[in-house]
Amino acid sequence: MSPCLQAMAPLWDASWNITVQWLAGDIACRTLMFLKLMAMYAAAFLPVVIGLDRQAAVLHPLGPRSAGRKLLGAAWLLSFLLALPQLFLFHTVRRAGPVPFTQCVTKGSFKAQWQETTYNLFTFCCLFLLPLTVMTICYSRIVLSVSSPRTRKGNDAPAGEFTLRRSLDNRPRVRLRALRLALLVLLTFVLCWTPYYLLGLWYWFSPTMLTEVPPSLSHILFLFGLLNAPLDPLLYGAFTLGCRRRHQELSSDSSREGGSGRMHQQESQALRQMEVKTNAAARKAGETKETFL
Repeated sequence: MSPCLQAMAPLWDASWNITVQWLAGDIACRTLMFLKLMAMYAAAFLPVVIGLDRQAAVLHPLGPRSAGRKLLGAAWLLSFLLALPQLFLFHTVRRAGPVPFTQCVTKGSFKAQWQETTYNLFTFCCLFLLPLTVMTICYSRIVLSVSSPRTRKGNDAPAGEFTLRRSLDNRPRVRLRALRLALLVLLTFVLCWTPYYLLGLWYWFSPTMLTEVPPSLSHILFLFGLLNAPLDPLLYGAFTLGCRRRHQELSSDSSREGGSGRMHQQESQALRQMEVKTNAAARKAGETKETFL
């Protein structure tokens, strides 16, 4: 559902830019702004859910896996609740004159400028700072867990614990892949959304910047920020395919080693059988010689 909302947001903005004024009515104005902000919240919270789920899978691999659905439901519920104020803040304003003009704005919803700035800063914290902080903590714990000395147990592992020789052999590769994935996820989030929110901060504290920046820049940066949502699944998919390919290579190596081991065992058995037959033939020849004597 989140990709659908994010795909519709550019279409809504494009239609609005063509007409310049708002022609769809007051209800559509409130609904559009609500869905647009809800899509932004969902795009910010879903990577957080993925990070929390990855953290649980690495730190507690044998734990229950039902928490992922609960976190996903909580992310959508939180996105819905945090976007609700848009239904009450935005409305249509009609300007009388020789050429009537209607626009979807928040004019009159805030009694003072500091109230609007506070609301915008709150959305900035929920959309950018909070997800960035949670993802940084989650992926830092994952990297620390994978790189922990406890993962370096070999033959000295206590009874009741077991380790795989090949897992130990590939531990540096796994740590490198986990670190690379964590850095890529954080970098894509920061690179995609930082330009848009920097422009927003500039506008919130200096509204006169609208005269210095072309209106299309805000829409371009917003579309660039929405790219973060489809990039995360691509990164996880590439990481999973790499791990699966490596697992297949290890399985084929194990099969070859197992096959060569069976061949050596069969050769040894054949040599032992030949030796037994040779000894038996020698004893039989000795007995025949004694009979003739």
